[in-house]
Amino acid sequence: MAKRAFGELELAILNILKRAGTRMTVKEVYSSMGQENKYTTIMTVMHRMMLKNLLGREMVTGHYEYWFLPSKTPTFLEQLKKKAFGFKTIEMVSYLIESADDVTEEELDEMERLLQKAKNKKQTK
Repeated sequence: MAKRAFGELELAILNILKRAGTRMTVKEVYSSMGQENKYTTIMTVMHRMMLKNLLGREMVTGHYEYWFLPSKTPTFLEQLKKKAFGFKTIEMVSYLIESADDVTEEELDEMERLLQKAKNKKQTK
C-alpha cells in the first residue's frame, strides 16, 4: 500500500461524502475507498476532519454518521494553500496547471475566461 501525499486522504474522504450527498459511517467510507487504507486510519482521519469542522458527525444507533459540510470546505482549502504554498494563490494555481496532464483546450479557455472575470471584478472594486 503506497503512502498518500499530504491531504490526499482527506480529499478522497471529502469527495466520497460530497458525491454521496448523505450521511455515511466510517465503514461505508472505508468500503467506498476500496480498502486502500486501514479502517482505523479512515476512522482517525474522519474524526480529525470533524474536529476541524470539515465534517459533521452524529451518533446514531451506536455508531457515528458523518457528512460533508460544504460551507467549511474553504477552510480546508485555505489550510492546504497555507501549508503547501505559503498562502500564495499563484503558486497553487501554477502547480495545479503544470502538474495536470489531462487539461483540455476547452478547460484552458475556461481558465482564461475565469481570469478575465477576476480581473474585471478587481477593476470594479
